[in-house]
Amino acid sequence: MKTVLCAVLLILAAFWSGCSSGTGGALDRTMSRSLPQATPMDSARQLAMQHLIDGSVEEMKGDFAKAVLEFQDALRYDQDPAIYYALSKNYSLLGKHSLAIEAAREAVQRGPEEMTYRRNLAEIYVMAFEYDAAADQFEEIIRRDSSQLTAWYSLARLYQPRKPLRALDVYEQIIRRFGPEWDVLLQVAEINNKLGKFDKAADALHEMTLLDPANKALKESLAQAYGRAGKYDDAIAVYGELRELTPEDVNIQAEMAGARLARGESAQALEEFNQILGRDSVAIDVKLHIGEMCFAQLAKDSTLAPLTEKIFERIAANYPEDWRAFWFLGAVGSMMHNDSVAVKNFRRVTELAGWNADAWVYLSSVFLGKNNFEEVAKLLESAVRILPDDYRVNLFLGISYSRLGRSIDAARVLERARQINPKEVDAIAQLALVYDGIHRFEESDALYEEALRLDPANPLVLNNFAYSLSERDLQLDRALTMSRKAVDADSANPSYLDTIGWIYYKMGSYKEAEHYVKEAIGKGEVNAVVYEHLGDIYYKLNQRDLAIEQWNLALKLDAGNAALRDKIARGSL
Repeated sequence: MKTVLCAVLLILAAFWSGCSSGTGGALDRTMSRSLPQATPMDSARQLAMQHLIDGSVEEMKGDFAKAVLEFQDALRYDQDPAIYYALSKNYSLLGKHSLAIEAAREAVQRGPEEMTYRRNLAEIYVMAFEYDAAADQFEEIIRRDSSQLTAWYSLARLYQPRKPLRALDVYEQIIRRFGPEWDVLLQVAEINNKLGKFDKAADALHEMTLLDPANKALKESLAQAYGRAGKYDDAIAVYGELRELTPEDVNIQAEMAGARLARGESAQALEEFNQILGRDSVAIDVKLHIGEMCFAQLAKDSTLAPLTEKIFERIAANYPEDWRAFWFLGAVGSMMHNDSVAVKNFRRVTELAGWNADAWVYLSSVFLGKNNFEEVAKLLESAVRILPDDYRVNLFLGISYSRLGRSIDAARVLERARQINPKEVDAIAQLALVYDGIHRFEESDALYEEALRLDPANPLVLNNFAYSLSERDLQLDRALTMSRKAVDADSANPSYLDTIGWIYYKMGSYKEAEHYVKEAIGKGEVNAVVYEHLGDIYYKLNQRDLAIEQWNLALKLDAGNAALRDKIARGSL
């Protein structure tokens, strides 16, 4: 109530200041008392004042609708900007943002030098999600009066989620004009962290430590920022200060050792790590973090793999029911292309934490890489019972079913994946391929079209849809256009090259068809269909011997293809 009362008093004060303006406004009180009677203008302002007061009382009571009616009546007698200001605030409180903006604009237009009116308009714009318009008002406030610190800060916070670089510029101007402020430096550090400018984040955090040198948590953040920025010497120096303050803090000791590891001092880091790992009193989370720091360095130095693996094996042995060490062991195995280690440990994670979808996905990906779709299906059938609503589990299970020729099962789980994530093109594209394969073309065409609406440049969708249309001799010009886009996106993909070649074949351009299909075969690892396509092209080019040669190559890859065998026996299409 106190806040509202203050606002009401400000409105009334603004209105009374308006009364002193205009003709006769400079008359002193003595002269005013000497006037024989009030003028019609004075009477109108008195009526406006009464409605303004009544409206302000209703606003204090929380009846904003009645307040609006009173302020509207006030405007019948006077067009003072203070009344428009009061009206806009109550419209805003009622959620009528367009009317609030209209009234607030009028207040600004009639009282352009009053910063309260502009700030009010900016705040209403924010409530209406018109952030650019709000920023314009704060910019104007600052242009008119650069000492308005709250306007600077409001402008920066307004830009921060949408235009972080502009927000940084505003924050830096605040620091230059008003000096370093804790909250401002904190925002600068946060933005630079999100932008990956860790050195700039560290600079801001360093400035904060000058304002609060005894803040231990802040120094930890500064050391971490130095580490992310690759300034390991600075990080180690700050960790050294922290260790002097808290010599028994194993977290600081571990972080300092991690900085040494990142700087390349692996022997010294390992010595400190072993000191921590050998202490039974140290929590598992600290030990896991040591392993994580080693794991993070593997991308830069693969020779650390045995050390990293040994650390996690030690943790797993001491905590055999905690899944996290097994997870990292599986990840190390994947990075080192040691499938047996990856499978063993990821499988253990699924046993200890079946809810962990990542473990199932990474485990199945090992077998996907080997085209072992039977094992993938077996794994993910178990996973989907535990995680029926996980998109990736359903997607990969659907793909494995499709590759195993279990089209109905594939369609079922891919439909589920699509329900879980309707906008994910991968599930739509895979489902379209399944329906295409079982000749449910109306459904497959609709899915291809949907996928292209979501991702018009997706080369896989463009290729598959183009090939499907060409197989049915439909929309060949459009199919060729789509196929060209797919080839432009990935000119080394043999499937895409075969598709465009096959479309040219369907269009009767046999030399073009030969060029692309031969190029596809030249890329290697093509299936029987591609050799059969080249044979068909040679037949159309009246090169029957070459055609039969290619058909026989296709038959070696697909010995059970009776139609192909008959084609070879006939020596013709």
